Amino acid sequence: MNDIQFAFVDESGDYSFDFENNNISTHFIIVAILAKESKKEWLEQEVEKVRQKYFQTEEMQSDKIDDSHLRIQLLNELKDLPFNIYAYVVDKRKIREDSGITFEKTFIKYMNRLIFDDLNRTFQQLDLVLVEQESKEFMTEFKTYITEKSIPDLFNYTTFGFNNSTSEILLQLANLIAGTIAKGYDQTQYSEHYLLFNKIIKKKIIAINLWPQNYKNYLHDYISRNQDSMFDEVIFKQSVNLTIQYLEKNKKSEDLDEKIRIDFLKFLLFNVRENPNEYVFTQEILDNLNAIRVNKINQHYFRSNIVSKLRDSGLLIASSNRGYKLPVCLSDLYDFVNLSSLTIHPMIQRISKCRNQILLATNNEIDILENNEYEYLKKIIEMEKLKVN
Repeated sequence: MNDIQFAFVDESGDYSFDFENNNISTHFIIVAILAKESKKEWLEQEVEKVRQKYFQTEEMQSDKIDDSHLRIQLLNELKDLPFNIYAYVVDKRKIREDSGITFEKTFIKYMNRLIFDDLNRTFQQLDLVLVEQESKEFMTEFKTYITEKSIPDLFNYTTFGFNNSTSEILLQLANLIAGTIAKGYDQTQYSEHYLLFNKIIKKKIIAINLWPQNYKNYLHDYISRNQDSMFDEVIFKQSVNLTIQYLEKNKKSEDLDEKIRIDFLKFLLFNVRENPNEYVFTQEILDNLNAIRVNKINQHYFRSNIVSKLRDSGLLIASSNRGYKLPVCLSDLYDFVNLSSLTIHPMIQRISKCRNQILLATNNEIDILENNEYEYLKKIIEMEKLKVN
């Protein structure tokens, strides 16, 4: 029997574009707390213990936490519990006025469709639970939109939609996480402690989807802090833009491998925004990808069917003995070349030795590289011989 996956959803920010008003948020953020049915009851109990410890009789709400040290304590107590985070961060300032969606009603409808399409593509089955308040118009509209799209079965159960599930305490957890993410993006809530907040919950995050999709959203202040090469921004822009283009081109694909590639690229984009200089170990990536999958993928499958195919498509993915990342500077590309050369050169040498043995044994009558498809290998080996001589 499938272990039902729940998504407890809340928002941070508002829908206004009147940025001359200092109280208007620069970003609109949606957070889904993902939890399996088998872990839901225990998760509720543990989160409730944390709420009682720090809030007594009050709700655990992000806007009630003024002390950054208290937020750090909360996150540390919650970080090992069985839930994951899937989020959207919309920079309203980067939405063009001529796009037609800088009006509150239009913005809400557009985001309804955008988020539904992404969630529906990412999760084959999802039991949604939303915060329902009059002040949260997006949530009301979102529930209506999904209800119209969902198709119930004979038992009136929808594999993607609302099935009258609820959990007040896990919705409070979604509120806490939404407010925490806002500390790193929204200029009205920004905190200098956000990098520490992020470090604590990083392994819980499956994806933070930034919108609009533009490399400058990921650039952050990286270039201003890193002037090692005049080509850094060119490399950064190319690697991120190629990734965004691939996501846009393949976002509607129903191929299972393609869905994994898309989720992997989303993870790399999140990492390049938060930690542009850091590689992510393969196991951490697999833990992230497998968190929302019934059929788990292993390292061999990941390297041969996911990473290799993306590189075959022309995407820039750097790798080293520390894992994978999107390249943001020249040294990242050298890491990839150096790691690849450790494999490529020995393999060419082995092919060359095998070829020589067969040529010797057959008095030069059989050349295993004679076929046209091996012409490039033959040329490489012959060039290596010339260098030695």
